Amino acid sequence: MSTLNSKISSRTYVRYLGSAATALALLATSNSVMAQQDAATEELEEVVVTGSRIKRSGVNSPSPVTMIGAQDIAQSGKTNINDFLAEMPSLGSTYTMANAEANQVVGGSYIDLRRMGLERTLVLVDGRRHVAGNPGEASVDINTIPAALIERIDIVTGGASAVYGADAVTGVVNFILKDDFEGIQASAQYGHVGEGDHYNLSTSITAGGNFADDRGNAVLSVEYNKQNKFLRSERAYFRDYYTRVSNPANTGPEDGIPDRIYVKNAGNYIYSYGGVTQIGDTRYIFNDDGSFREQNLGTTYPGAACSDCDFWGYSDFDNMQPSFNKLAVTGKVRYELMDNLEFFMEGKFVNTKAEDTVVASFDWPNGSLNINRENPFVSDELGAVMDAAGADSFWLSRIHNDLGFRNSNVERNTYRVVAGFKGDINDSWSWEASYVYGRTHRSRTHYGNRVNDRFYAAVDAVTDPTTGETVCRSTITDETSPLYDAQYANNPLLDGCVPLNLLGDGAGSAEAYRYVTADTTNTAAIDQHVATAFVSGDLFDLPAGAVKFAGGVEYRREGSSTQPAELDAMGLTFLTTPVATNGNFNVKEIFGEVTVPVLVDAPFAQRLTVDAAIRYADYSTSGGNTSWKFGGEWQPIDDLRFRGTYGKAVRTPNISELFTPQFQTFFSSYDPCYDTEIASLSDEAAKSRRIANCAATGVPNADTREQIYTHSIEGLGGGNPDLEPEKSTSWTLGAVFTPAFLPDFSLTVDYWNISLTNAIDVITDKDIKDRCVDSESVNNIYCALTTRHGADLNYRYETLVQTNQNIAAKKASGIDFEANYAFNEIFSSDDRLDVRLTGTYLINLDDFPYQDDLTNKDEEAGELGDPKWLATLKTTYYTGDWTFSHTLRFIDTMYLRENAAKITAPEFQDPIYTGTKFYSALQVRYRIIEDTEAYVGVDNLFASNPNAHQTGTGADSGIYDTRGRFMYAGITTKF
Repeated sequence: MSTLNSKISSRTYVRYLGSAATALALLATSNSVMAQQDAATEELEEVVVTGSRIKRSGVNSPSPVTMIGAQDIAQSGKTNINDFLAEMPSLGSTYTMANAEANQVVGGSYIDLRRMGLERTLVLVDGRRHVAGNPGEASVDINTIPAALIERIDIVTGGASAVYGADAVTGVVNFILKDDFEGIQASAQYGHVGEGDHYNLSTSITAGGNFADDRGNAVLSVEYNKQNKFLRSERAYFRDYYTRVSNPANTGPEDGIPDRIYVKNAGNYIYSYGGVTQIGDTRYIFNDDGSFREQNLGTTYPGAACSDCDFWGYSDFDNMQPSFNKLAVTGKVRYELMDNLEFFMEGKFVNTKAEDTVVASFDWPNGSLNINRENPFVSDELGAVMDAAGADSFWLSRIHNDLGFRNSNVERNTYRVVAGFKGDINDSWSWEASYVYGRTHRSRTHYGNRVNDRFYAAVDAVTDPTTGETVCRSTITDETSPLYDAQYANNPLLDGCVPLNLLGDGAGSAEAYRYVTADTTNTAAIDQHVATAFVSGDLFDLPAGAVKFAGGVEYRREGSSTQPAELDAMGLTFLTTPVATNGNFNVKEIFGEVTVPVLVDAPFAQRLTVDAAIRYADYSTSGGNTSWKFGGEWQPIDDLRFRGTYGKAVRTPNISELFTPQFQTFFSSYDPCYDTEIASLSDEAAKSRRIANCAATGVPNADTREQIYTHSIEGLGGGNPDLEPEKSTSWTLGAVFTPAFLPDFSLTVDYWNISLTNAIDVITDKDIKDRCVDSESVNNIYCALTTRHGADLNYRYETLVQTNQNIAAKKASGIDFEANYAFNEIFSSDDRLDVRLTGTYLINLDDFPYQDDLTNKDEEAGELGDPKWLATLKTTYYTGDWTFSHTLRFIDTMYLRENAAKITAPEFQDPIYTGTKFYSALQVRYRIIEDTEAYVGVDNLFASNPNAHQTGTGADSGIYDTRGRFMYAGITTKF
């Protein structure tokens, strides 16, 4: 960002950029383009820029680098760093706490660069790897980055695996922390939503200074953040209960009438908190006090929806923001042991706690929850209705709100230690050796987790014939009693059963609720060890300058384990049954890169430089693989610079994909080799190919086999230790324009293209069977996943394997652009106006379920979460002690239907597009005294709601703001 001469000293400015002073360094996408102009008048310090380990003059690089400064973050008012990054056009809809429903685990924040999967974005801190936030994954929880120490954030697109190793398929996000901090800096900020009771509090204090005659520096930073839970019901927008339903006016295909529409005050009529049922031909709903009445269905629609009726809606409970607490303690120290030998060390501890609320356990119509006529909680009036209908029981559909919402409390403890040495060998050569240890321990407690066996036993209440008391049927142990049920025998889990009344919200007793629920805690741990050593310097001189080199070695070991609670692991609770996972891998790597100056100060070549990098990695899980990249810069004239890169990158399978235990499962009896399935094929060539391939798999006379649906197929699901690395190709081509006739203006435009093959995914059982016999031959990966019985069992499938496979592909491309202009002395000699426009145009984002069939693709560009255009316009005005900043975000309209079905868009639903969205944010800062500023601000100034009835809490709709207008105030001081 541009600054007034009086605002930032030259020393601070140099430290702020990590290079020489440039007027717009941290505004410019890709490499602080204005540095080129300053280079003509002063020699620039050589620094290391993200995307390379080679020191360069200024911050020029063939790779596009978006730089974000600490002041950019401060002027946003965002206390959660990922909330700020989520508004970057290159990131789009990413994983923040706002979309906790779509997040891996509540309380975490993750980066998904280019929306190709967060596991394909490499996150670094000071150029070094960071331990993951979730077990079995490589993605880093951004909440663990010490926000108060961030100097800048660099975002590099593509081609970075050759420099930093695996996982940098879509690029790198590198958090550069402050170094050589002196003094004490403190800050505090409080914010509150305009509608509801949600607040956010953030405080930090950082203290540091030099010691030992300035040979050393130490800094300690402590941060504390807190916010409370924010439910949908706190916003009027969600209390309107919009629901998408089938359009009753629809008369059929191609009638020009939308098939589906959104209706206000609508929801699902099959659930309620007190219970819904049907006795005879009449539907009943239970009131809170246990009485019942006929259910008001208002206007009904296919799919169990109704409007102006007795319905249940998600807005009653669903989280928009979880409660969250964070305590982070970070320390850094460096000490010059002797000339050209420095020791450095960094350590941090971060504790985060978050609680999310999701819907309570539930039972659906005609399911497992039935109330018998002899149940003593059945009133005389209800019993009479049952008798009149000849019903000895009825099903009960219910959201068990009185058992308590399924609150999920997640606590993470993250530890990270970095230690190493660095020094200079001579005037041009330097070296560094470091060791990183990181550990994340996560515990996830589910409060009020329903224990299913106890729940159904407690609901099955009867009157004890001996005592006349209401008891659980499971306590009747007399086998001669008509109330005895053998299914409850010899089940110690049912000891102490307390009968539960579900006829009415809150009708049960506190003792019964405690009996049927339990708090279960699942734990996990991730460990990371990284040892790196490299050298960097000038190999030799050419006429255009020195040939620069960096090379080194790295060893990394990662391990992860999860341990579910016993009740969960046994499948006895309402939760999906988790499995224990334990796995690790190690990798030995060697890498090198070189920069060759070809021309300098030549006609049409002010500078021409070529870069190359290569990295070989030997994984304990997948063997050896090589990443490389090639790039260059060409500056034909002072005002214009071109740059480009081309590279190969890899992503190795993570621990979950490799080592999740394989488990037994069962699949449908569908068989593409049955005569009915073959006869359904309209293409004769396809039919002949299937018949031949069915025979080749051991099925004779495939066209005469009869369909048999009386069996299921035993199979396996889970991880796959034989997975291979994903492979990607990426290239960028861009230009930097800094015209001499327009001082303080810069424009950068970069095209990027990423292709991924061998992508890891899971195949449906039907696709495995179909693609096996519909391929050109049976020599394919699909046929290898199945076996068949012999003639005695009609050649039916015997087994099927549905584990992770290297099966899919992805492609994405787009254009990033940024324009910056600084206006000086507008109204006085002491003011300045900075204008910055950043944006991304997404050309394509395609998912291919099968990399051997590129005609079958999901075109996601333009769909919800992946708009074609994203742009941000930031305007900052400095005058005296005042700073005014305004940010305007633009989100292009998005399609609410799969792009493959665009031809049916007018028929599918109304609205079919989200419509465009603008968000406006404003901040005013005032310098009270030197190094002390107070500020106020507001996000979403006009309280704009998510478009097209979106929640803003999903992985895709998370691109929208969910809180509405958010106002905040803060103060920061340094002394």
